[in-house]
Amino acid sequence: MHTLIVGAVIGLLTWGTMSQNGVVRIIGKIITGGLTLLSLAGMILLFWVGQKAHWTSDGPGMLLIMIGVAASGFFAFLFGSLTFLPSSPQPSQPSVNFSELIAMLSEKGKGRPSE
Repeated sequence: MHTLIVGAVIGLLTWGTMSQNGVVRIIGKIITGGLTLLSLAGMILLFWVGQKAHWTSDGPGMLLIMIGVAASGFFAFLFGSLTFLPSSPQPSQPSVNFSELIAMLSEKGKGRPSE
């Protein structure tokens, strides 16, 4: 269940940073930038704890620290790439109504030989 929630949050943040709406895009970039800094701080903190303990322990605690360093680094990279991803608004294609579409298709058919 947690994986679905994390996936949905990442999907919403990706949509927010790629949105055509400027306000939504700025809010998405601010949130992903904050998550980048939090993930980076978590990675540095966990690395410091590992260094202080000389990367040894009696139980599985140090393994969780090592996994946490890798996971925090991954999330820092993921959110950082979302933050700094260039997302200029794409120009939209002009809409074509039904009668214009029929006219364009009939003009294309004039150059074909009849059977």
